[in-house]
Amino acid sequence: MGSIKKLLSLFTPRERRNLAVLMVAVVGMAFLEVAGIGAIGPFMTVAANPAAIEGSPRLLWVYETFGFTSSRDFLIALGLVVFALVVTSNAFTTFTMYWVYRFASMRNHTLALRLFRQYLYQPYPYFLDHNTSALSTSILSEVNQLITSVLRPGMEALARGMVALAIVAFLFVSDPVVASAVVVVLGGAYAAAYLIIRKVLTRIGTERKDANRARFKAAGEAFGAVKDVKILGKEPAFEEAFANASRLYSWRQAQRQILGTVPKHVIEMLAFGLIVLVVVVLIGADESFASVIPAITVYAFAGYRLMPALQVVFRGAAHLRTALPVIDSLHHDLNTGVREAKTSQRDVRRLAKLDEPRLPFTRQINVKSMSFVYANSQARVLDSINMTITKDTAIGLVGATGCGKTTLVDVILGLLTPTAGSISVDGVKVRPKNLRNWQLNFGYVPQQIYLSDDTVAHNIAFGIPADLVNMQAVQRAARIAHLHEFVVNEMPSGYDTLVGERGVRLSGGQRQRVGIARALYHDPSVLVLDEATSALDSVTEQAVMDAIHELLGKKTLIIIAHRITTVREADVIYVMDSGRLIASG
Repeated sequence: MGSIKKLLSLFTPRERRNLAVLMVAVVGMAFLEVAGIGAIGPFMTVAANPAAIEGSPRLLWVYETFGFTSSRDFLIALGLVVFALVVTSNAFTTFTMYWVYRFASMRNHTLALRLFRQYLYQPYPYFLDHNTSALSTSILSEVNQLITSVLRPGMEALARGMVALAIVAFLFVSDPVVASAVVVVLGGAYAAAYLIIRKVLTRIGTERKDANRARFKAAGEAFGAVKDVKILGKEPAFEEAFANASRLYSWRQAQRQILGTVPKHVIEMLAFGLIVLVVVVLIGADESFASVIPAITVYAFAGYRLMPALQVVFRGAAHLRTALPVIDSLHHDLNTGVREAKTSQRDVRRLAKLDEPRLPFTRQINVKSMSFVYANSQARVLDSINMTITKDTAIGLVGATGCGKTTLVDVILGLLTPTAGSISVDGVKVRPKNLRNWQLNFGYVPQQIYLSDDTVAHNIAFGIPADLVNMQAVQRAARIAHLHEFVVNEMPSGYDTLVGERGVRLSGGQRQRVGIARALYHDPSVLVLDEATSALDSVTEQAVMDAIHELLGKKTLIIIAHRITTVREADVIYVMDSGRLIASG
């Protein structure tokens, strides 16, 4: 029951209400199934022995009330009623199952979107602790697995389970002994089969989930570092990693299907034996074979409806068992950092409606006694940092790798929250309520520029819908980055030229210029360059820095570098070591 509660908690209140309405329809479907089965008995009774009309008070009442004058006409009418009930039952079942499948399939969209949104709006530290491949697996694969292997079969199992209960209830009314035999033999067989394999199903589910994540991880790493893979000749290693994960995933999928289906064939034999036994008992208790034909027909038709329903219920229970790890994982992720994600989402949407959402920055940024410690760590990455950044000046941050330069900038950018101390802008402290306003002042250029497989224009106007891209802003930013002339004169389609995945059709210097243009697209007050030229050769680095130097006095620049020479034009240079500022000038 705990897993079912977790599964239901993955849906919104509105979705749960829609599910309840569907369940009402399922109950109606079950009643129609029973009505169709129940109507077969009178029809077969009259067909086998027309004189039975007079021996049955109910049949006689119907016969006289509706003015029938011959048993032949009455039999035809009964046949039409049975046919109409069967048609109505099947039509309503088709309609109900259509809505069941539609509801389940649309939850694939809504649940994946909610999970994507939950991840996307998490604070930056969340992504430092989680593998992005695992997040992608949850959104793109595990949600689909949950819907196709749990929700859809589960809803179908619930629907068929209601039908099975209704049929068994009908059999109890008709013949308690036969109904008891059905419950004991068929119900007991399915229950025993489930109890035997449930632990195996749980293990299969855990291993399937882990193997699926390993598949995504192997593929993501291989293609994400394809140049290194090619140079080092590591294709076989990644091929083997993917093959092992894929093989295990596929085998566990097959085992789940097998264990959900195999009991069917064994139990069908038991069901056939039960039907034979019922026929023998009925014939043995009555000298007239014709008199037992209606009962045999009803039981056979009930079995015809009951067996598939029980198998669907069993398969749904088996799939639910194998999906327990996925349900637990998705439930955990959707309930982790909910407040932070909702706050972030609200702030982003609020700022999108404002004409001037930026936190005013006209004088200076003050970092006062600021320290930072990562979660689950005791070491101070930043220790009592004090610094002042005056508007439209350039500061350089230099120091050895691991000294805390990037962490300091991440705190200033608002990606990390200081453990102690504060950051103020024109005397206003940066707090959670104005953090998004503050971040809109920044343009950021990392060492490794991410470029999507899109046009130059769309990579500069990153994240902007195609119909809202401001080409004037794109060209202005490209000119400042010394990129415009190259795009117009050298690229075959100008700003509409595709750059390839991760910008493979551009040189390193060109990619950095696209990154600088992207950072300048929104005309930020502060431009942060996080070792943006460290991977370039000296000539290309100088060309990129020349473009940056033209911004001196026009933008506030924060430049992170290993070498003093890279920041020699800065107004103030800070030297860092072991998380502390040890010199400035």
